[in-house]
Amino acid sequence: MVFWVGGIAHLAFAAIPQLAKLENIADRTRLMGGMMKRYNPVAWTAIPILIASTTYLTLHSAGKTPLPIITLAILYTAAVLDFLHSFILGPRAASGKTHARTLALTVARVETALALALPLLIAGLL
Repeated sequence: MVFWVGGIAHLAFAAIPQLAKLENIADRTRLMGGMMKRYNPVAWTAIPILIASTTYLTLHSAGKTPLPIITLAILYTAAVLDFLHSFILGPRAASGKTHARTLALTVARVETALALALPLLIAGLL
């Protein structure tokens, strides 16, 4: 989780705001693409491990509260959004498609909010 959520937090609160200061959109797009080429392999190694371990722990510790199921739903939703962003919308945005760029940004914002909620929810499972 540290690699995935930590990477998302770094991108959302440090890298992307700094890139937004660049006036040249082509430079922003190129730099963002370079960061994502380095981040995605790490994230997509961590995500299946996180999903498997969280699912296992949730199924073996599910009690009378809905929190474990809510946590899994948020995790799965965030992972699907990350997949859409990483492999569909991000590459389209990088190729210069304005609509894809806008949609990728929206998806990334929702994914970031969900991913940042996960550590708190998972801590409630232990």
